[in-house]
Amino acid sequence: MNYRDFEDLLGEFRRRDVPALPGSFPSDILREIRRRTAAGREAGWLPLLLSLFRPSLLAAGLSVAIAVGVVMPGIVRPADRSPVASGPDLNVFSTDSPYFPSGLLAKTR
Repeated sequence: MNYRDFEDLLGEFRRRDVPALPGSFPSDILREIRRRTAAGREAGWLPLLLSLFRPSLLAAGLSVAIAVGVVMPGIVRPADRSPVASGPDLNVFSTDSPYFPSGLLAKTR
């Protein structure tokens, strides 16, 4: 099709009247919106859960887990504890606990 044929075809479409919409057009649109909204709600959490099992996300999660498992033992060193603190192990609830990330970061500084 060349450019002139295309222009003639567009001119022909311009001269035609726009067809009338059926009387039920607004209700058909609203029905379709309700149907699609209901279908979206029915899907729920299963597609989201299944999307997490893509090979790229699994590989990334596994590599992060391995990296953390290799690096963290080198960072965490046994703390010198007094017998009172090491007995009932109540320092777990303090802000400088060796088990919280903030305590681990304080030890590396």
